[in-house]
Amino acid sequence: MVNHHQFWWRFFPKKELHKIYVSVALRSFAISLIAIFIPLYLFQEKGFSLQQTLLFFVFYSVVFSIVMPVAAKFASRFGIKHSILVGIPLYLLFAGLVYFFSSANILLLLASAALGASQAFYWMGMHLAFYHASHSKHRGEEVGIRSGITVLSALFGPFIGGVLITLLGFKAVFGLTAVLLFASGVMLLLSKDGHVPYHFSVKSVFDKKHWKDSLFFVSRGTHIIVQGVIWPLFIFMILQDYLSMGIVGSLMSLTSVFLFWGVGKYSDHANKRKIIRWGSLLESGAWILQGLVQTVAQVFAVTILSSLLGAVRESPIGALEYDKAKGQVAAYFVSREVFICLGRILVLVIVMFTDNLAHGLYFQAFANFAAFLF
Repeated sequence: MVNHHQFWWRFFPKKELHKIYVSVALRSFAISLIAIFIPLYLFQEKGFSLQQTLLFFVFYSVVFSIVMPVAAKFASRFGIKHSILVGIPLYLLFAGLVYFFSSANILLLLASAALGASQAFYWMGMHLAFYHASHSKHRGEEVGIRSGITVLSALFGPFIGGVLITLLGFKAVFGLTAVLLFASGVMLLLSKDGHVPYHFSVKSVFDKKHWKDSLFFVSRGTHIIVQGVIWPLFIFMILQDYLSMGIVGSLMSLTSVFLFWGVGKYSDHANKRKIIRWGSLLESGAWILQGLVQTVAQVFAVTILSSLLGAVRESPIGALEYDKAKGQVAAYFVSREVFICLGRILVLVIVMFTDNLAHGLYFQAFANFAAFLF
C-alpha cells in the first residue's frame, strides 16, 4: 500500500532540468503579478517624479552589477541553488519597502538596492544551474522551453495582478507573490546542490575574451529596461488604468509563447546568428513603431507585433550565450551581467537627460544592431 507521502512524491519532477522548469514557472507567475506595475506604482501611486522613478532603476542596476561577484562567490561556497534561494527574501524585502512604506527617498534607495541584490543572487544561481543541467546539442530547444514556460506562466499574471490590485489593492498581490516565490525555491531543493569554483578579481570580470561581446550585452541591458520600464510608463500615459496594462502584459505573453520553443528547436539545426540578426533587424522596426503610438488600438497592435518579433531571436541568443560560457563559467556570467547593467544605466540616463520616454524606444531600435557583433 502506498503511503500518503509516497503518493504525492510521484507528482514531483525527477530530472534536474524539469525541476528548474517548474521552479521557473512558479517564479515567473509570481513576478508577473506585480513586475509590470512597479514603475507605474512608483510614478502613479507613490507620487515620484519621472526622474526619481528612473533613478530608482539606475541605482538598482548599479547594485545589481556590484553584487554579482558576491553572488558568484556565495554560489561557489554555499551552492548554486542556495544562491537562488537568497534572492527570494531579498525580493520580498524590496516589495515590502515599495508597497508598505512612505515615499521617502531613503526607502526608495533601500528598495532599489534590495531588488538589485535579489536579481544578482537569483540570476547567478539560475544561469549556473541551467548551464550544468542543459545539453549543448539541444540547448536552443531547452532555452526555448524555459523561455516558453516563463512566458506561459506569466500569461495571465499581469491580468490577474491588475484585477487584484483594482479590487483588493497591492497587499493582496504581495501576499500571493510571497507564497509562490517560496514554492519556487522549495522545488529546487528537492535534489542536491552544486558548487562552481569562482575566484573574484576585477581583471576576470573585464577579461578581454568577453569584450568582443560587450556591446551586445550592453544592448541586452537596454532591451530589458526599455521593455520592462520605459514601455510600461510610455503606454500608461495612453491607457490610464492598471487593468488595461494587465491585458497588454498578458498579450505580450500570449503572442510569443509558442515561438520561443519552435524557434529554439529550429535553431539547434540552423544558423543561430542568422536568425538573431534577422530577428533583431525586424524588431528594430517594431521599436520605432512603438515610439509613435498614440491610441489604445495602436498600443495593442504594436504590442502583438513587437512580442512576435522579439520572440524570434530570444531562444537562439540564450543558447549562444550558454554555449560561450566555457572554462570559467561563473566569471563569464558575472562579466555578462555587468555589461548588461551598464546597458540598463545607459538607456535610463538617455531618457532622464532628454526627459522623453519615446527616445528610449528609438534608442533601442538602434541598439538592436549590436546583435550583428555577437
